[in-house]
Parts: sequence; C-alpha cells; structure tokens
Amino acid sequence: MMNFLRRAVSSSSKRSSLIRILAVATATSGVVYSTNTGTRISVAIPESIQESKSLPWQISHGLIHRTEQSLFGNFAAFSARASPKPEAPASNDEKRGPVEDSDSVKPPSGGFLGRDTIANAAARIGPAVVNLSVPQGFHGITTGKSIGSGTIIDADGTILTCAHVVVDFQSIRQSSKGRVDVTLQDGRTFEGVVLNADLQSDIALVKINSKTPLPTAKLGFSNKLRPGDWVIAVGCPLSLQNTITASIVSCVDRKSSDLGLRGTGREYLQTDCAINAGNSGGPLVNLDGEVIGVNIMKVLAADGLGFSVPIDSVSKIIEHFKKSGRVVRPWIGLKMIELNKMIIAQLKERYPMFPDVEKGILVPTVIPGSPADRAGFKPGDVVVRFNGKPVETIKEIIDLMDDKVGKRIRVVVERSNIETVTLEVIPEEANPDM
Repeated sequence: MMNFLRRAVSSSSKRSSLIRILAVATATSGVVYSTNTGTRISVAIPESIQESKSLPWQISHGLIHRTEQSLFGNFAAFSARASPKPEAPASNDEKRGPVEDSDSVKPPSGGFLGRDTIANAAARIGPAVVNLSVPQGFHGITTGKSIGSGTIIDADGTILTCAHVVVDFQSIRQSSKGRVDVTLQDGRTFEGVVLNADLQSDIALVKINSKTPLPTAKLGFSNKLRPGDWVIAVGCPLSLQNTITASIVSCVDRKSSDLGLRGTGREYLQTDCAINAGNSGGPLVNLDGEVIGVNIMKVLAADGLGFSVPIDSVSKIIEHFKKSGRVVRPWIGLKMIELNKMIIAQLKERYPMFPDVEKGILVPTVIPGSPADRAGFKPGDVVVRFNGKPVETIKEIIDLMDDKVGKRIRVVVERSNIETVTLEVIPEEANPDM
C-alpha cells in the first residue's frame, strides 16, 4: 500500500487529495472499486479521526459509508480496524410485539447476513427460551422425565411448546393439566400448568405465574419465507440451556403426507438445523429475532432434516385455543390433489373428457357417508371455487373452511369438459383422534 501511494504521488500532483483519502482508508477501513465512470472509494472512519482538528483537508460525506453497507463493482477490501458507531435500538413504536429489553442488541440492518447478524438474533430471542421438564411415572412412581424447550410469548407467562413434550399422547385429555418444571435462562424456576394441547398439530401452551417481569419473544410471519433464507434454532438439547444452531430453510411447504404422517393434511418448514432430544418445542427464528416456527421433529435416519410448524399455523391454533379451548377442524370427506399445468396436460392426454381447466383441485376419492358424499361430490370432480372464492391449493380450502362446522358452503366443480356443477356441503367436526 505504501509503495502504491509513493508511485501515485510521483506520477501526478493532481491526485494528492485522492492519496490522502487512501491513507485514511489504510489507517481505518475502506473499499476501492472501479466502475465505468472512474474510481470510487468507500471508507469507514472512527470517531477519533473524524473529530480530530489536525486533519488539513475535508472529506465529502458522500464518500463515507458504514462498513455494513453493500458496495457493488470490482473491488478490493482493506482489513477493518475500526467499527462504526452502533445504531440506536428500535423504539417501542417500531416493534410489532414484545421483545427482550437488552440495549446492547441491534436489529440486523439492510436485510443481509453480517458479522453479528446471527448473534444479534440469538441475543434477542435467547432470554425468552425456556427449558421444560415433565416427570413421567406409573402409578405414582417416577420413572423418568420428558425434556424439551419452549418460548415465552406473552408477559402473563404463556409459553409456546410442543404437545408431545408436556403431555402423554395416549392420555392427552387426562394429563392436559399436568405439572411442568420450567427453567429460564437467568436461572429462575417455575412450576407451570398445561393450558391447551392439540394432538394433530403437536402444539401446546403452558402457563407460569411470576411476580417479576418475564422476557418475551416476538412472533413473526412464516408466509414470506423462501428456500435458502437463513434461520436459527434455539432450544435446550439434552437440557443444555440455550443452544443455538444456524441453517437455511430447505423447504417452506413440506407436506405431512411426504413424511408418512396420516390425518389432516399439514405443512411444515424444513431446515437443516441440528435438532436433538430436548430441542422439541423451541423456536425457529429469523434474522430479526422473530419466531417463525416451532421445532417439533427430525428424521432419525438422516442428518440435516428438521421440521417446524410454521408460526402462521401456530397463530391460528392459538386463536382456536382462546376461542373454544381446542382446535375445531371442519371435515367434508374428500381426498384431494392439487393440479398444475403439467398434471392437467397429462390427464387430458389420458382422459379426453377431463375438465377443461387451468387450475383447481382434483377429487380422486369421496369417502362414503361423508358430508361431501351427501352433497353430491363424485370422483373426478375438479374444485374451482370454494365458498365464493377461486382455489388452487388444498391449504386454501382448509383456510376457507376455518371453523365453519355446521355451516353451509357453496362449491363449484367442473365435471367432465362440458359440465359445471354447484354443490352445497355442510362440514362436520373432524374426529380429534384421526
């Protein structure tokens, strides 16, 4: 660098101001990059130099950037020897929910992965992650304990976790008011009670009471996730408090049928986070420190295959808990397959009378005696409108049914390529043990 400066000085006196800026970049940190219009320099200058009155020149503000900002072009980077001044934490008005109150934690800026991005996200969520322990026994004799993780999502002491951590699936109704030992990151311990548990989704709520303030986590949104997004999993594997692993999202809509799980169709977030015994119930977190999923399981025969319940689904389950104390799932008795252009083209080749549609949901099977059977559905029907809205996915039908048990729903189906039929179906409540 010094030889480069000497050559620059000797070659042209007009570059003296450029050389001075380069000297500052060498003493601090900076980036030189070339474009079609010339050479530009980006530097980060510590306060001690910025405030010095001994500098005999002025530097344009347009040439000074924080080191975390992105620069484009062909560039060579100098090693950073000074850090920019930390940004002030967001005000309470800018937050969508309660978060832990550490002043030292900054939200990630610019939406990209920086040096401290994962550490900051972990610091924001960490205090609200708890270790759960449930004694297990037989006829009053303790034979072991179930361990897992949870997240405090409300200042009143509500903890979000997995049902299989805190209840016995074989006797879920009898044990749903069982005792749960809760340990916070700061060492405080509480005895919690299971408020609600849902077998199908594997989601449960535990309640603790505290006279002192509790740290809480902020719930984000999972519908904006994309494969490749960075996430972190936080939990207490093998009771090791607040263990953090980072990974990417592998799939945003892994279907339960892909995993061999029976019952109502569900979708999971798939990641390659390290999930071990004790991680169940812990949060899956985005780079803003928001909960975007609940870690529930992994594939035992493989590494890097972990699954989480999307937080958007969890939020709906919590609403059901608050409204009726359980999750109400309407059932109409249809087997369904989502159609796309390639599947439709293949079906038209095989069956000339297949409905002339561009999208929809195929009904290959109607369960005898079900509400759909009584409404007049037939195998081969293609559902194109449900409850007045066009549909393309099974999830859309499930969302449109919501909790409409006993309420009449109008459905439009295409039957062969010449017939459009409107049916009315009245959903029943699904068997909770299905």
